[in-house]
Amino acid sequence: MGWSSLQADVSEMIFYPQADFSEGIFHFNYQGEKNKNYGFMFEKGFDPTRIVYVRPANHRMEKTKEGLTKLSFENTDRYSYLERANKDDFIVSEENGIVKILLSGGDCKGSSDCVTAENILTVNIPKGYGVRKYQGLDQDLKPLKNPQWQRNGNTYTLTVRDVKGACVMMELEKLRPGQSAASIAMAEPMKVSVPSRVIETPKAVIIEEKKMAPVAPIMVEETPVSTPSPVVIASSDAKVQKETIAVEPKKESVALFKAPEKPAVTATAPAPYFRNFQIFESRVVALSETGKERLREWAQLFKSGGYTSVTINGYTDNIPPQRLKALYADNRILSEARAKMVADYLMTQGISANTIKVNGMGDADPVASNDNEEGRSKNRRIEFILNTH
Repeated sequence: MGWSSLQADVSEMIFYPQADFSEGIFHFNYQGEKNKNYGFMFEKGFDPTRIVYVRPANHRMEKTKEGLTKLSFENTDRYSYLERANKDDFIVSEENGIVKILLSGGDCKGSSDCVTAENILTVNIPKGYGVRKYQGLDQDLKPLKNPQWQRNGNTYTLTVRDVKGACVMMELEKLRPGQSAASIAMAEPMKVSVPSRVIETPKAVIIEEKKMAPVAPIMVEETPVSTPSPVVIASSDAKVQKETIAVEPKKESVALFKAPEKPAVTATAPAPYFRNFQIFESRVVALSETGKERLREWAQLFKSGGYTSVTINGYTDNIPPQRLKALYADNRILSEARAKMVADYLMTQGISANTIKVNGMGDADPVASNDNEEGRSKNRRIEFILNTH
């Protein structure tokens, strides 16, 4: 999202989340020069019905030839609107009572030197949550140089001047019975590492992801031996087995030695694919803790299964990168960055780099329709092609 004016003056974004962070409301206010034409751009696939209030009344809502949605204002020095926020618009991750949110105040896009004279972002923290960490970021998710923070109860306000755009990253913790917000507040802002250019292994890049429940843990099937049997000795050829009877020498009696009754274990094959929100932080090209755990399990199964190599293919939906297009010019580059992130982590788990091949497939080979979010979520995925020889 971003303004299309040549010069921005003062912008303000106020965020009101629901108590359970299931949704929220963004309230945007802007004040600039008189008799100017202003506009606000929304990415492809944006539902215009999410805009529930707009002033002044002589605004226009239209589609651009690139497929973006534009909210336009003519000959005005100020405007405001309310937008319904879906969970995926602000939730980065949510696990074990810890909620990470990312909020954008918009980007000034009129020209290369377009800046916002004053950018104000206010967050109203729901009761029942305490702020663990927080940080002000610019439009490329780099830490702001001179952020000014003000706290009033559960309301946090960031003010920053002369920037193209600003964002707020916060880490919140659900309070336990008897716990106060002040008991978990941290004085130091959170540290966020974001690359300044396209590199082979990006640390953090905002992307759009959908959340879902974790996949079921890998199960090991145990099949008990049905009846006791003599000792079974397996030859080097697994298909050839011989039954032997141990006989004590120089005795007429024959002693039968029975093998210990151990269950047969059937190994589970590594998963053939993961949807991106199962292993990445939402909207960030960085592995989540849950994702790392899944990849550790995947690596163990890969090594125990006797596989010799793996090809990792990264995929996206058909919506091109928006706010961070300067870092990832197209979906192919973005998908390759995700696949490399997975490959790098598998190498830390003992899988040789020589056995891994990475491809960025972009929006090729969709497995579902890109006309709705459910289908696009399925298309954002990592696929594994395993080889045994």
